[in-house]
Amino acid sequence: MVTEANELYESGVAALRRGDDARAEELFRRAAALGHARSVFELGLAAERRGETEEAERRYREAADGGDSGGALNLAVLVEKRDVPAAMELYRRAWELGAHEAAFNLGRLYDDDGRGDLEQAAAWYGRAAERGNAGAAFNLGFVCADRGDTGGMLESWRRAAELGHPRAAGALGDHHARGGDLDTAVTWFRRAVYQAGDETAARRLDELYRANGDERRAAFWRDFLTGPGAHSPEFESLASWVSAAAFDRQEQVNGLLTGGLAIDLDARTLTCDGRAYGGVTLLGSFSHLSRTWLWAWANEAFAADHPAVVPLRAVREHGEEHGVAELAAGHQDLSGFPDPHQAATSIAITAGMLLGGNGVVSYGINDGRGTAYVHLDDPALPAAAFDRLRAPRLLTTAAEIFPGRARRVVRGFLSHHGFRIRESAEVIDGRSGAGDQVTVAFTGDGLIKAMTVGREPAGG
Repeated sequence: MVTEANELYESGVAALRRGDDARAEELFRRAAALGHARSVFELGLAAERRGETEEAERRYREAADGGDSGGALNLAVLVEKRDVPAAMELYRRAWELGAHEAAFNLGRLYDDDGRGDLEQAAAWYGRAAERGNAGAAFNLGFVCADRGDTGGMLESWRRAAELGHPRAAGALGDHHARGGDLDTAVTWFRRAVYQAGDETAARRLDELYRANGDERRAAFWRDFLTGPGAHSPEFESLASWVSAAAFDRQEQVNGLLTGGLAIDLDARTLTCDGRAYGGVTLLGSFSHLSRTWLWAWANEAFAADHPAVVPLRAVREHGEEHGVAELAAGHQDLSGFPDPHQAATSIAITAGMLLGGNGVVSYGINDGRGTAYVHLDDPALPAAAFDRLRAPRLLTTAAEIFPGRARRVVRGFLSHHGFRIRESAEVIDGRSGAGDQVTVAFTGDGLIKAMTVGREPAGG
């Protein structure tokens, strides 16, 4: 009999998935007649959807009496409208039956907007937060504040932010800004924008940077949610540092992969002209319609633990740690850029440099309406070694793209290849263990004036 009831219930769930609500309800009724509590709960849901509140309450009560946690929880929600003490008893019963959501509701009722039993509110919010309820962690912060526990408030809001609550990071930013700790405030306001697209946090960043006389950063955050017209200074600093080496890697990868591409993300392989390469990481995609960038870790089509997405954690963590918005915000509007597609390519290539490996490969998706980017890290492919013939062109090209950061372009390239660097106001001189020497002279404006690349003199 139990087996028959379970089979009827599973068939009802399958009918629901097909969109056949009438058939599902028929199957649930048959299972309910055999004492299947979860099926009784489903009948309560169906009645509530039809607006039959009394029937829904009767079914939920029957389900709860049969030991179904959902029945007790939903019954409590209905009863709360007319009898809060009775609802609290039902929430406790739901909790005991395994409905973790009941703890949040008990916390909320005990809290009563700061007027109730704050000790009990903290206890129940805490139980819910321990089970991953972001709203409970956030509300617990306010209860701690009402009790004079600032440390508990901050800890609760940090937990809420980790759980993805849309307002927690902004609340932390506001707290630190009021206390004068502007660096910490900026960190949390940035996170509020990354995580939840918090417009208030973006405005606060604009205000803080303008007050500090940093109009460029202020403008970036002022426009970030609607589409900035340029990359952030933090991204440009990183991109300029890796730019010349990135161009070198891309030239080599592009020269190797000249045929049709086939990507297998599950196997993390890229096949070109019959040869398979491993170590593929999906970076993200650019929509040519909306002109937006979407990181793979923010794409709902991929699980966070997908093998081709997991390596991106290092990129995201770097962005969060160093305040590089382009690496930390899952979805970005690039429509304000002169060339949005090129802006997306710059993001992908810079991320690829953080991952090491061989380089970035792009390919069309959605019938040409988008471009996807993958990073390749196959040890069988040759690494991009320092080449005296290519170096001047690479450095000159990168310095033209980042004219205000030419010295950083040169330092980054030489560091990437392990050069020992000596620097003065006019010259950067680099020497490698293999005997290569690069000397770059700069104008007073920081632009490249002259460059020599050769071998270090014997005994030098």
